[in-house]
Amino acid sequence: MDDAQPGQSLRLLDVAVTAMGGQHRPGQHEMAARVSEAIADGRHLLVQAGTGTGKSLAYLVPLIEHALAGSKPAIVATATLALQAQIVNRDLPRLLKAIGPELPRPVDVALLKGRSNYVCLHKLDGGFP
Repeated sequence: MDDAQPGQSLRLLDVAVTAMGGQHRPGQHEMAARVSEAIADGRHLLVQAGTGTGKSLAYLVPLIEHALAGSKPAIVATATLALQAQIVNRDLPRLLKAIGPELPRPVDVALLKGRSNYVCLHKLDGGFP
């Protein structure tokens, strides 16, 4: 489906981690590789990882790479407002600052809130108010 290679995501992840003053985490690398493969294959992926694994970067880096390669938007849906705030206010700005020079073009980020921006089974089945 997509030509994304886990190696490119892992390289960008290493750039980000180094720029942010972090350290190599094998679990983060494995997760980023699996996310990249799942995106490329068009399949679902369920990951369980402990605190401190670096989950946000491990899925954001392959997702950004995929969005840029396909010139299509990518969506991150969160279960909590706290995680949403962490991603939008902390993780993404730091990540984009770190890997921005490595990307072919700037990445736009938008936070969508409100009833009209939610997806539910009713909408997916074609039902609209």
